[in-house]
Amino acid sequence: MSDKKTDHKIRPLPDLENCWVAEIGLDGFAECRMSGPNQCSHAVPFGYCFLCSHPRLNEIIEKNRERRAVSSLN
Repeated sequence: MSDKKTDHKIRPLPDLENCWVAEIGLDGFAECRMSGPNQCSHAVPFGYCFLCSHPRLNEIIEKNRERRAVSSLN
C-alpha cells in the first residue's frame, strides 16, 4: 500500500497572461481582480477581497502595467 497523500485543495491556476491584480503597496501581495478568485490556489481571502500571493506575482504586475499602458494609448 502506498503512503501517498492527495491534496484535495489543489485547484487549477488561471493562465498568467489573463491574471489581473491591483498593487496594494505590500511586498509579495496584490489584490486579485479576477472573476472567481477562489478557483486559484494562490488567492488568499482577506476581508471583502482576495489577495494574490503567486510566486510569479512581479511578472503578473508587470504584464498588467503593460496592458494598462497600451490601453491608455487607444
